[in-house]
Amino acid sequence: MIIAGCISRLNMNNSEMHDLLVDYYIFRMTFMSLAKKHQCSDGHIGKKLQKAEGIVEGMLMMLDVQLEMDCDVQHQPGNKKVTA
Repeated sequence: MIIAGCISRLNMNNSEMHDLLVDYYIFRMTFMSLAKKHQCSDGHIGKKLQKAEGIVEGMLMMLDVQLEMDCDVQHQPGNKKVTA
């Protein structure tokens, strides 16, 4: 629900970034199809996606939200696994 609220706020403030995130994550569009839809290069789409993701991440940080997946992806010093 919190992420949905952040996405909703992004839609109110920047509908283009919202549409880009929805097209990529919900509708699973490729970079090439996104580039065609948004009339720019696929490299530029990657930069736009990073910016949109960064805005949502910033909102979550400002709200001091701990996601369920955070404990699985946080780096813990001393737990290095080396495989050969």
